[in-house]
Amino acid sequence: MKKLVVLLLALALGACDRGGEEPKVLYPAGQFALTDQTGAPFGSAQLAGKTWIAAFFFTRCPTICPKITKRMKDLQFTAKSKRIDVRFVSISVDPENDTPAVLGEYAKKNELDTTSWTLLTGDYDYVKKTTLEGFKVALEGKADAAAPEMGIMHGSHLVLVDKAGQIRGYYRTSDDHEMRLIMVHAATIAK
Repeated sequence: MKKLVVLLLALALGACDRGGEEPKVLYPAGQFALTDQTGAPFGSAQLAGKTWIAAFFFTRCPTICPKITKRMKDLQFTAKSKRIDVRFVSISVDPENDTPAVLGEYAKKNELDTTSWTLLTGDYDYVKKTTLEGFKVALEGKADAAAPEMGIMHGSHLVLVDKAGQIRGYYRTSDDHEMRLIMVHAATIAK
């Protein structure tokens, strides 16, 4: 019985793998304007006409964020090695701490390639609105060192966005299959 359940699960996952099929348009990511790790303005205007992958994180996160950053770093390496034209964007959900200088230091410490990866920050209320309403990703709470998870709960999915600013999919960073699939889909829509 256990083998049958595993087989059915594997078949179901295989059926969900649309391979090179273009993922459907879900909805617009929305317009936003934040500040990058160098202190320069950066947002949807700079991403227009580009395929990109967004992540939500914060630099002092004790749990999932280092894994999200590692996944993004691995995806960036894959994209470069396979010549997939995709940008990477990490939006801080703790902007009160994550100033441009802090993001720049985080990028250096983690050896992030900022030629195609931008880290963003801005006003907390604006970031929260952009995260919830534009990307439709969970975000609750502000940083509190005494609270579990530093007091911030946020989605850990990566968001694939096409050249027209349309969200094409959400991919769980905890799932190896979905991390492969996001690159297949990115390559398909980046053409």
